[in-house]
Amino acid sequence: MVCEHTAEEPRLRVVEGVRFCAVYVTGGNTLRARLSCRAAARALARQGVREAVFLSPRIDREPFARRGIAPIAAAPLHRAAAASIVRKALAERGLDPRHATVAFVAERVTPELCCAVKRLSADVRYLVLRVPDGAALAKRMQRECGVAIRQWGDVPPRIDLIAAFDGAEAAGTILRLDDALCVAYNSGYSNELLAALWRAGALDAERLEVLSAGTTEENSCKTPR
Repeated sequence: MVCEHTAEEPRLRVVEGVRFCAVYVTGGNTLRARLSCRAAARALARQGVREAVFLSPRIDREPFARRGIAPIAAAPLHRAAAASIVRKALAERGLDPRHATVAFVAERVTPELCCAVKRLSADVRYLVLRVPDGAALAKRMQRECGVAIRQWGDVPPRIDLIAAFDGAEAAGTILRLDDALCVAYNSGYSNELLAALWRAGALDAERLEVLSAGTTEENSCKTPR
């Protein structure tokens, strides 16, 4: 965890029961800030750290990247919360789920994909799959949820939204559930920190309320804290 604060020695910091090794750096683009980030990057690298949560957008990430320390990816959290994100994206486009068609595109079936399909089957009129072994998933959802899910080759005339779980390509209005997606959750934590807490098992992604799915100009994806 990299925090913008008066320089201190690395120390343990606990958030929601998860232990982080925290380093404190000077933010900004001054010489002091650059030296502070270099020192912090060295300290984390010596401890074998390869991923970090950056708690301020003012922190220079380049010294950390040079040491092989990358920011925690937010995409896995977005995929775990895909059902809520899709619902919010439909609302932001003025679409009623009861009359909408949503397609899921992925290179493989994952638990997050299955969860999203199952949760959305209750209120989205048409769900479409373009996934390897998608027919097997559709049969499973038919058996468990009693809903018919269409395959990509048998789609209605219009698809309102395509939720892409990975780099799979598709044409249409695409909501890519990747690190670049600008999601605002009902939390005071940054998306990076939320992703770290989710990966550690301290956060239930399904309980997060999605305030914006990145489809409005007002959502600037600023780091809250």
